[in-house]
Amino acid sequence: MDDRLREALATLGQRIEFAEYERHIALEEVRAIVSQHHLDLHLPHVAELTTLTQPALGAMVPDQHA
Repeated sequence: MDDRLREALATLGQRIEFAEYERHIALEEVRAIVSQHHLDLHLPHVAELTTLTQPALGAMVPDQHA
């Protein structure tokens, strides 16, 4: 494997790692918003805006029986 190809693949690997990190941070921010404002949110609309599934968002809603 030549150096240019190796460097290109390594750069892509770094970009993928950074994207996964950014996704994790974004999910934590969505979780915080949903947890704090779940009574005021319409989950289908939130799902559309965030591209998350409704079941994933529903799992972020605090348990009402705790």
